[in-house]
Amino acid sequence: MRACLSAGPDRLSSASILAARGSQVRLARAHGDRMTQEYPYNGRLSRWEEISQGLAIVAVQAIEEPFGFEPGQYATLGLMGAEKLIQRPMSISSSADDLSEYEFFIRHVESGAFTPLLWERSVGDLINLKGPKGKFLLQDDGRRALFVASGTGLAPFISMIETLRGRGLARDVVLLHGVSHDHDLAWRQQLTELEAGDGFPLRYVGTVSRPQQCPDWTGCTGRVETIVAAQLDAHGLTPETATIYLCGNPDMVSAVEEIAAQRGFLPEQVRKELYWPKGRAH
Repeated sequence: MRACLSAGPDRLSSASILAARGSQVRLARAHGDRMTQEYPYNGRLSRWEEISQGLAIVAVQAIEEPFGFEPGQYATLGLMGAEKLIQRPMSISSSADDLSEYEFFIRHVESGAFTPLLWERSVGDLINLKGPKGKFLLQDDGRRALFVASGTGLAPFISMIETLRGRGLARDVVLLHGVSHDHDLAWRQQLTELEAGDGFPLRYVGTVSRPQQCPDWTGCTGRVETIVAAQLDAHGLTPETATIYLCGNPDMVSAVEEIAAQRGFLPEQVRKELYWPKGRAH
């Protein structure tokens, strides 16, 4: 098994991170006016790419005037339930400079109120969309960045990278993404190809927490927080040189905050976005 480190300081290619995903795209189905009659929706599902079972990249087009946003912010999606509009905040993964559609990385939660409704829809169906909100933004501090994501927490980091690259700006980024299975590593091919290029400095490391169920996986194993210390050392990321950004599971966020504090990072050098309050089911 290879060492649990990313490649050296290779740079990104000029290919778009959104280009040619190998995911299966859900086809549109015929639909009537039922949802329009239930609620005056202002958005439409424009793209649905299955990453793995219960995990999808979903795009929404604004029917009305689109809103601008900063990379790292989220929008609120809504669908009518039995009695009321069910809404959930979702981090935007698309570039802040492309408002033709808003892209999201979403996990189906069987016990949830919103995603079971969403998984009943298809491309072309209506949905409510509002935003933006959030203060999880890339700081204009000129420092190196460590992005640590668990699961769908990858979304805002994709938006940050896409926006920077689209504007011709560079930021030295180390991106760690932790998932349960290797097939959940969305954008893996694109990020790997970008790392091997020569445009934007990126080091990408994926890690899986259930390697026994991933026979072809030869990369890092364990939850993403368990590889943070080694990655800090491998890339020379210190309180003097780097800012840490955390997005996803609140237990991951807490664990990395503790590691960062032990390394001398100040609280303001650790930016965070919890995807649900600690101790609350999502």
